[in-house]
Amino acid sequence: MAVSYPVFFILYIISMVWAIFAGLLITVGWKDMWIRRSLASAKYNILYLAILTSFPLIIYVQDIIQGRFTDPSDTARKITYTNWIFSLAGGEIRVLQDRLNYGIVTDILIIVYAWLFTFLLYFAPTLLVVRDDRASIRRYAISMMFNYVVLIFFYLLFPVSVSGAHAGAGITPLLYVNNYWGRMVTSVDPLDNGFPSGHVSIAVTTFLVFAYAGPQYRKFAYFLAGATVAITFAVLDLGIHWPADVFAGFILGVVATVLAGGRRIQMAVDRWVRRITRRIVGEDDSADQSKGSPTTGSGPR
Repeated sequence: MAVSYPVFFILYIISMVWAIFAGLLITVGWKDMWIRRSLASAKYNILYLAILTSFPLIIYVQDIIQGRFTDPSDTARKITYTNWIFSLAGGEIRVLQDRLNYGIVTDILIIVYAWLFTFLLYFAPTLLVVRDDRASIRRYAISMMFNYVVLIFFYLLFPVSVSGAHAGAGITPLLYVNNYWGRMVTSVDPLDNGFPSGHVSIAVTTFLVFAYAGPQYRKFAYFLAGATVAITFAVLDLGIHWPADVFAGFILGVVATVLAGGRRIQMAVDRWVRRITRRIVGEDDSADQSKGSPTTGSGPR
């Protein structure tokens, strides 16, 4: 039975919350999910968590501002850049859509793009906080900072339309013609944040951070590897990104993670974060000595 869009959106939120809780039960276990430890970890990492939350909002606000102050030159630039990106193997998307022209495949890829990616975006930092893995959440947050800074730069100065909106490309906008998922995505997506693919870069970064974090995340890292492949297929087949977007997103994800793993960068960023955090929550310096702060010798090298 069909449901209204508000009911669909509420079910989407509920399913996300339950999935995050179920994921914690699977990856951490009920006995190891300590509320006090999680709250202490969230307090210690409050600024990193704020950064992870604020950047997607900044992109959303940027999209709103751009939509209200668009001039003809912006439209001309978008057409020029999109045509250039399309010339880089853009026609191959039609071949992919022909090969995966099955209703069930499309439905699965839509869920991967619009649900699974959002789940990973919220579950990854939640898992690190619950495990009180301060070294990994530091690297994850700094990696995301690099990702979002580059993404915002390109989205502002190098607008590229989604592949399904490009006239004459012969690409079916499979995601955007969906009554529920398409409406939800277009409510926050201006359809010109194409290059690089943020979905791919963030998925790659998340996978690499957890693959590096240690054997306790091994199974989750395998899951992330599969999710990254699925997200890559989804953004191409659904008429969202061009091959060049995906390639650039992959490179961005790798470079951001490598840069965030540098000890000097971690020390510089974490010193600034700790200073602000102490002012916010009254944290003393002893916390830095207990959980692998870069000021000690136990952080990533």
